[in-house]
Amino acid sequence: MQTTDKQRNRGGLNLLSIKWKEFCFTDIFTEIQRGKRLKKADHTEGNTPYVSSTSQNNGVDGFVGNESGVRAFSDCLTLANSGSVGSAFYHRYEFVASDHVTKLKRDGLDKYAYLFLIPLINRLSEKYSFNREINDERIKREKLLLPVDAQGNPDFAFMSSFMQEVERDILATTLKYFHNKQNTNTITPPSKNQLTYKDFLLRNLFHLLEPGKSKGLNHLQRKERGISYLGATNLNNGVLDFVEPVPSMVQRGNCIAFIRNGEGSMGYAVYKAEDFIATSDMTIGYNAHLNKYTGTYITTIADRIRGKYNFGYKRNAQRLAKEIITLPTTPDGTPDWEYMEAYMRQIESRQILAYLSHIAHRA
Repeated sequence: MQTTDKQRNRGGLNLLSIKWKEFCFTDIFTEIQRGKRLKKADHTEGNTPYVSSTSQNNGVDGFVGNESGVRAFSDCLTLANSGSVGSAFYHRYEFVASDHVTKLKRDGLDKYAYLFLIPLINRLSEKYSFNREINDERIKREKLLLPVDAQGNPDFAFMSSFMQEVERDILATTLKYFHNKQNTNTITPPSKNQLTYKDFLLRNLFHLLEPGKSKGLNHLQRKERGISYLGATNLNNGVLDFVEPVPSMVQRGNCIAFIRNGEGSMGYAVYKAEDFIATSDMTIGYNAHLNKYTGTYITTIADRIRGKYNFGYKRNAQRLAKEIITLPTTPDGTPDWEYMEAYMRQIESRQILAYLSHIAHRA
């Protein structure tokens, strides 16, 4: 892999001006331990990341609630022994490790030193495969070429400083990009005297569909990374779980799902970009002008009426169709979809910039 001058030099830290030396894994890491097998059938619901041999999502293959009979680690690297052999990731948080990954930890290392090691460890994928896994004995024999200090020891301070400089460079580049993007997309919101609003009946604004009576979760097959199963909840953007797709029940995405029933959720609306399966507690609305920006704008406005519904006054299909939402309009009296999209894009850019500025300040 070729490196550019910018990659070799970071704030005076030159990768070519320092000495390098080979070290065994056992000399680098003070703890090398494989995770423990946890069969899929034994997984319990929870919020603890479950790290396995996937090369995606930082190695996280789901979330579990298991506390006994598992191996939980934190602030370390994981190396995939099988599956996506050689994939390495850093985990600051506590996680449960499967037997398909090995924990690599050294006391005193910070996040940046670990991140420096990851692309070097990933090179193991070139010599291992599904048919030749990284077992416990092989990993002990593996070596890494690392920068060294004057005493010939791994220069972890250099590694940390180098990656901190990489982070600052990436943040500065990203901030510049979003500043330019915001300046390009910026709109000046009209004053109250300039902006015209109009009431629209929901049934005139959307093509409304009733999913019909659907099967409950007990009759569907749960599946990690399956299709979204929507129901009467105002949490998780309306998603109750993920299930195996049933073609006859799948609803097309890029729409708004209006929640008609459910304690605490009746009256809410959610925008769905992806295809999904919905319970009969939802009504689905389609409009050719919808995208994630106009959809989010509409749901924010539509949610304001939720306070009028309760178990004594439910949001049935007839009442939903008669609901009125107030939207900005063009001179010809139609919804100003262009303004709604630009307005939500501006809010998105501001939020991203605020977050990146906060991260850059901390760095």
